[in-house]
Amino acid sequence: MSIAEELYMSGLISYPRTDNTVYPRSLNIKGILEKLKNSNFSKEVQEVISNGRSHPIRGKKETTDHPPIHPVGVPAGKKLEGDSARIYELVVRRFLATLAKDAISENVSALFDISNEEFKADGYRLIEPNWRNIYTYFREKKNVLPELIKNEKIDVTKISFIEDKTKPPARFTQGSLIAKMEQLSLGTKSTRHEIISKLYSRRYITLSPLAPTPTAIAVIDALDDCEVVKPRMTATLEQDMDSISEGKKSLKETVAESRKMLSEVMSSLEKERDKIKTSIKDAQREENTIGKCPICGKDMIIRNSKKGKRFVGCTGYPNCNNTYSLPQFGGVFSTGKVCEKCNAPVVRIKAKGKRAWELCLNSNCSSKKPTKK
Repeated sequence: MSIAEELYMSGLISYPRTDNTVYPRSLNIKGILEKLKNSNFSKEVQEVISNGRSHPIRGKKETTDHPPIHPVGVPAGKKLEGDSARIYELVVRRFLATLAKDAISENVSALFDISNEEFKADGYRLIEPNWRNIYTYFREKKNVLPELIKNEKIDVTKISFIEDKTKPPARFTQGSLIAKMEQLSLGTKSTRHEIISKLYSRRYITLSPLAPTPTAIAVIDALDDCEVVKPRMTATLEQDMDSISEGKKSLKETVAESRKMLSEVMSSLEKERDKIKTSIKDAQREENTIGKCPICGKDMIIRNSKKGKRFVGCTGYPNCNNTYSLPQFGGVFSTGKVCEKCNAPVVRIKAKGKRAWELCLNSNCSSKKPTKK
């Protein structure tokens, strides 16, 4: 989002913090295409002008704050590089694709008779790519099958048996999580990535891989029957705010409904106060445990000093005074490993915007140089 805002401030794309996917009729489409004619996308622009639509295809969500993100200028002088160039290209191609003709494809099922055994193949055949030639990021999940003729004889080049097992759903990536949040009407285009950052900073998730921490699981388990953790509640509040901005609902009515809903939530939380407190406390203890003390064998946990500095201390205190200092930035996670040199716990440090690295906690260890991962 920060890169998109830089492109906006440079006059290259429109305001990026919007969920709107419906282009207003007042938008000067011809003017935008005229500017893009002399860019690296001249071929795609000409295709749209010759065979495309006069107005972009309509999206699912319409708001009145800003039009959907679209190009408004072409880089002059110094060319864009790196992520800035890639994001600008994404915006341009997405915009041009909304003006292109529909792609035409057909689903194909083929039956094969091999030694009186029947085999079936399902897939698709792309007839006219159209917008797919412009928006090159799209990947079809179906198998591509060639054009076949009924009773055609084909050569069997290979027969193989594949043993497989059902697999659980893949973990969310940041991209798929944002898409799911959009589907559930959670947050806005400008706040969804901030929500993920906040979850990380509060140690509810890890980023590599994207997964819940023990504390997050404890919170969800403890609040399982509470409306406050259901996507429906947040989505309802988001929709109500949209309705207020569109004049479909009054502020007074929305505030009254929200107070009633939150009052019911607080009542249910009060009833479960002790259960929630114990569950979260136990999970945080588990999460803050980073290994065993090499001196006494008891758990080593992350603590905070009176000055707010974090460190690792032995739970055997005061009988065992073993402590280790910690970096005062980034997330600290147990690896389950111990140092081969000194037997101290090895932790994983993950700071925002940096690659994770592993570190032996013993500052006097001969392996003190961290191993980047």
